[in-house]
Amino acid sequence: MIYRKLTNIFLVLMMLFICLNLTREHWQNFFNYENLKENFYIKFHKNLEREIIRINDTDILNKREFIDIRGSELEQREKSRWVFLKVLVIPMEKIKYYSENQNFYPKEKVSLYLYSFFIGTVLFIIFYALYIILITLNLINQNNLEPKNNNEKKNPLIFLSFAYFIVITFINLSHFRGGEDNFSIFETLFLITGICLVINYDFYKKGYFIYLYILLCLCSPLIRESGIFLSGFYLIYQFILYRKISKLGLVIPIISIFPYCLANYDIFKYYLNDGFILTTRSIEAQTTWHDLRGNFIGTMHAIFYNFVIFFIPLIIFFRKKNNLQNIFLLFIILYFLLLAAASVLDHVSTRFMPACLIIIYSYIGINNINFNNNNFKKK
Repeated sequence: MIYRKLTNIFLVLMMLFICLNLTREHWQNFFNYENLKENFYIKFHKNLEREIIRINDTDILNKREFIDIRGSELEQREKSRWVFLKVLVIPMEKIKYYSENQNFYPKEKVSLYLYSFFIGTVLFIIFYALYIILITLNLINQNNLEPKNNNEKKNPLIFLSFAYFIVITFINLSHFRGGEDNFSIFETLFLITGICLVINYDFYKKGYFIYLYILLCLCSPLIRESGIFLSGFYLIYQFILYRKISKLGLVIPIISIFPYCLANYDIFKYYLNDGFILTTRSIEAQTTWHDLRGNFIGTMHAIFYNFVIFFIPLIIFFRKKNNLQNIFLLFIILYFLLLAAASVLDHVSTRFMPACLIIIYSYIGINNINFNNNNFKKK
């Protein structure tokens, strides 16, 4: 028992350090070789300044009465995410302000370390929410087992630490933009936390879990349009496991779109413009489906690292007639279909959301965790 506790403490502290330091490592690995006069600390500080200006003072949020496709296509979609960007810029401004007004350390180093801690904290919360999900699934499954079959003690933290480390390492090291997609990081935070709340509400029957879940559903589409998927999790969870359609589950997806519509009613007329939400044209310096003809090898390379490699655990850990696993399989497929249609093929950081779902899916398959309405027992 003491050994297990020490192991768990070590794993948690190890993942905390990795998460907090990940962004700094990313900048050191990919932004420290172009100009010897500017190391990655200086480059980050300049990038932070540009990002703050871009959000506050440029066409990304302002001049919303007219939308012109300029620069990289699909970047105009950020106009529909202005609420999230306005919230995100607050900690960025505070980090910049503190780093420039302290006299103990070079401002460039302070800004990168603080920002790395900020993003790392979000990554660690996602890790811990995944851990709570696995723990709750174990408790539910143990309640369903006969006493004679309920003696095996599992430590999901060992599996999760290894799996999560592989995911965030792959996301950050396999592509130079990995780790720079704040939309994916924060949407994953809301997605995994929301799933955690639904599963714990189903087990503990505490009302505040569902209210917090509804709150996340209202906010998630403001981060990115795919955040609407979260609002359907409770409905599908109840239907697949218990063969019932929850009235609340039907209402949540409807009300969750209201804040998004209220924030973006003035630009709906641009949504069908080619290059705003979707594009039918090729994008310069990006890999899309259009490149299959002109750059077949490069396109297949992007498909392998952004699609095929993620489907390997789906095949390996698949369990027949496991309804619980089917829930996560459905959402994983939905995310990949959306990413295939509305994202460039080589933007691997957007795979962070389905990758975290694959961790849950794989754990369910490895341990064959399944339960239904007939043998479910409340704690």
